[in-house]
Amino acid sequence: MSNEIINQKPTVERAKELEQQVKEGLLQLQAGQDKAMQACHKMRDTKAYKALGFSSYYAWGESALNLQKSRLNELALAGEVQKELLTGIAVNEPVIDTAESFDNTKLSDSISVAMDDEEIDFEGEQVNTESIVASPVKYAFTSAELAEMNTPQLVALAKAPKGERLAVLDTAAIEAKAEDTPITTHIIKAAVKASAEPIEYIEPSAEEKAATIK
Repeated sequence: MSNEIINQKPTVERAKELEQQVKEGLLQLQAGQDKAMQACHKMRDTKAYKALGFSSYYAWGESALNLQKSRLNELALAGEVQKELLTGIAVNEPVIDTAESFDNTKLSDSISVAMDDEEIDFEGEQVNTESIVASPVKYAFTSAELAEMNTPQLVALAKAPKGERLAVLDTAAIEAKAEDTPITTHIIKAAVKASAEPIEYIEPSAEEKAATIK
């Protein structure tokens, strides 16, 4: 969401619309989870609650929705993470779920035909087309699976750095599929923790140092 949109003062009508979306989402429970999360996220970030006469986001949540601060924060945070994931997946779709479904041979053939098989001369410089590789972004996690994620899972993923959450979730998805089990909050937490762990430096042996010098 751009700063221009965030800084715009929401109208009373827009605020009431967001408030109604939150209420409907809460009433529909799991079916309305996404709607409630996104509406809470927008209500917080656009400060639309001020148009309803509430100076505090938490006062609005408690008065209009009967939600305590912690629960309201969970829903808004989950909405933020969900929006980031949806954006990341949409940018890289169509998604290819498995490496086997991607035919590198066909891709290489099409590149070779387009590049006239061998080498191209760019202002006298020889460029070997064999070094040109077109690799589509592939995610083990799909937009369909994202729709099935619950609030605790999204909140757990929020602890991963912004911009890296989709990659961390993909790691968790690969782990879950390797264990032939649905993705769980525990698996997501483990992936988040692993992504934050520093890489251990291993001192090279004398032989490796000598080989490097040569």
